[in-house]
Amino acid sequence: MSAPIKLYLLTGFLGSGKTTFLQKSIDYLSGSKVGILMNEFGKLSIDGLVLQKHGLDIVEINNGSVFCSCLKGAFIDALIAYSELPIDYLFVESSGMADPSSIKQIVDDVIGKVKGKKYDYGGAICIVDSLNFLDQVDVLAPIERQIASSDLIIVNKVDLADKTILAAVREKIACFNPAAEVLQTVHSSVDLSFLSQGLKKSQGNSGPAQCCNTPANRPAAHILTAKGVFDKEKFINFISALVPSALRMKGFFLLSDGWQQIDVVGSQIDIKPTEISCTVSQLVVISDKGLPALNQIYLNWDERFTEELEVG
Repeated sequence: MSAPIKLYLLTGFLGSGKTTFLQKSIDYLSGSKVGILMNEFGKLSIDGLVLQKHGLDIVEINNGSVFCSCLKGAFIDALIAYSELPIDYLFVESSGMADPSSIKQIVDDVIGKVKGKKYDYGGAICIVDSLNFLDQVDVLAPIERQIASSDLIIVNKVDLADKTILAAVREKIACFNPAAEVLQTVHSSVDLSFLSQGLKKSQGNSGPAQCCNTPANRPAAHILTAKGVFDKEKFINFISALVPSALRMKGFFLLSDGWQQIDVVGSQIDIKPTEISCTVSQLVVISDKGLPALNQIYLNWDERFTEELEVG
């Protein structure tokens, strides 16, 4: 019998650095066969397009959390399908809004019964955005659940936060999960030698019995679609005006200097050239502000552009 597939769960709030960590892990495991099960919060996959540059086959489950009842069936089906493939590692990159409390129960109870011992659960890795964590954790329940369910917590972007903030972040993490290993880093860079062996499990149980993800309490993901070439300065002003209403923004837009990858977390706006080109420009705006956020999108677009904007 072939060795079981080493399975890792990767969590972290929107924009914390999960995809960067995953890219580094793929490079580290270049001699192994790796599968990726990616869970995007919105209908549109941005990170999947970035990772496809590695030549990997990626299964995506979008528009919600794989741990929510609305998508759990699709998640289980995908795990069963992956169990039949000749891969050595499977990474599940969960949505930034996911509550992963049930992951161990899904792997042990569901997959174990259906396909036998096809998976060796290596543990849960949570990436924390040190700059924005303290503002997010007290108002968004999934972040606390992600910390509590993790075996390794990587405090990322420490170059952007001062020592006082970092100390407060470590203290808050310890309140939720005092047993997990905690590492501090920049650009999600850590020693990845643990991947072959698995993490030391910090959790004595699989977490709370009931997932806090429900369709009723989750933020909305608006997909902005437009055709044309857009002035870069006006587009930056447009993005900046949406920051107070958005938890996260990401996508690809054709600007006056070519195709650009857009990545916004909190007040941090990153716009950089990309080799990825699309048939239309698209941006995902994730917000918990409801209708006022949607109004801000239309209002700020119409103030700057004459091209039609489709919001889905």
